[in-house]
Amino acid sequence: MSRLKILLMCLTVMLTSIATSQQLPQYRQFLLNKSLYNPAAMAINNQSFVSLVGRWQMLGFGLEPKTIALFGQTKIRKKQKIIFNPASRIGQEILPIEKKRNIKLVHFVGGEILSDQYGAFQATKFAANYALSIPLNMKWKATIGLSLGLNNHSFNPARAVVLNVNDPMLPYLGGDLEYDAFSQGKINQLNVDAGAGLTLNNRDFFISLAAKQVPRNFLAIGNSSVNFDQRIHWNAMAGYNFSIANGLDIQPAVLIKKMTPSKLSYEFSALATINYIFWAGVNYHLGASTGIMVGMEVSDELKIGYSMEFATSRINYFSNGGHEIMISYAF
Repeated sequence: MSRLKILLMCLTVMLTSIATSQQLPQYRQFLLNKSLYNPAAMAINNQSFVSLVGRWQMLGFGLEPKTIALFGQTKIRKKQKIIFNPASRIGQEILPIEKKRNIKLVHFVGGEILSDQYGAFQATKFAANYALSIPLNMKWKATIGLSLGLNNHSFNPARAVVLNVNDPMLPYLGGDLEYDAFSQGKINQLNVDAGAGLTLNNRDFFISLAAKQVPRNFLAIGNSSVNFDQRIHWNAMAGYNFSIANGLDIQPAVLIKKMTPSKLSYEFSALATINYIFWAGVNYHLGASTGIMVGMEVSDELKIGYSMEFATSRINYFSNGGHEIMISYAF
């Protein structure tokens, strides 16, 4: 099993250097994609949209992490009843007066489709999201969110780099019986995936707490020769919007992530919005990378964002950095 151990060790070192042992994909523009971290964050955006995000990390290595995520949301709106008077020769619309409620609940539904490829491993996820927003007073509201879906992990032997048994300088042609048996076995695993989250926000401030991959491997469907050891991922996010001048807002934010047994991961971001059309900002992932972000609202419905990152660790000698593109359409 030595060849397989070498392969897994190399992949582990690579992933640890960019994500502090995070199993889930990371996004540079997390301020614009909060619901990818917490389903309850759908209520913070408070609009209907569909977005596409593509990210390429650590370019230059070969078999670099690549992520594509399609996600969206909508607010459930109550259909307004229209009443007609049948005794009238000309029916006249009568709009009923809404009942006064002390607490008006707001519901959001959404979903995401995600493909994350890293080395010889790939994860594909389909999930549905739900959020319930509860107003606490005229300014503050709290939201609870749930996510439920399927997550498929797979291992592709054709993309794995394994040493030749006889000569490490030559491509692998077989010979390690244990690895050969492993790579010819069932090398994918389907899991029921679930997550939950909470948010608290007003017009300028938000705080978010969520957990993803809560069931871990307890709800795995089928057997696999590969042990895809899913871990619970915790994340906490907070940000505040400062109105500097008319048409100029600056929003700093922090994102903290934790997956046992890895250390805490810290990301800091600051985004400036100009004339409510253009935005630019910086992002710093402690001990890993730094980057810049730019974007604009092409129209009232369409907005586009781009970010570029550079490694701040020794991996910068071998990597050309990474890129992330976001396209979002509101309706």
